[in-house]
Amino acid sequence: MNDEIPSLFDVEAPANTSMPQDPLPVRSEQVAQIREEFERAGITGQVQRKEIVESVTFRSVASLRDLQAIEAHRILKVIKSMQTSKPNPKGSAWDNREEDTWIDKL
Repeated sequence: MNDEIPSLFDVEAPANTSMPQDPLPVRSEQVAQIREEFERAGITGQVQRKEIVESVTFRSVASLRDLQAIEAHRILKVIKSMQTSKPNPKGSAWDNREEDTWIDKL
């Protein structure tokens, strides 16, 4: 191999490297938005809310104020996806069917 051509693994690290900063803490607006989205989704129980939050963060969370900003963003996405996938509670399964059945075609 030619010694003049640097190897892929011989690349020097930049001299001005700094340690990554601590993650940003959750903002008050995000806490309020999480609470609003829980209400909008009909998730009112504290146990269920805590389970959702901890399933996203992969750690124990005592309060929404203990979250990081990125975690709050992910929690909001999860709650919103739960709202869109939630079936329409009005009417029966028969009333909410999407396709016509043979009875409808008579």
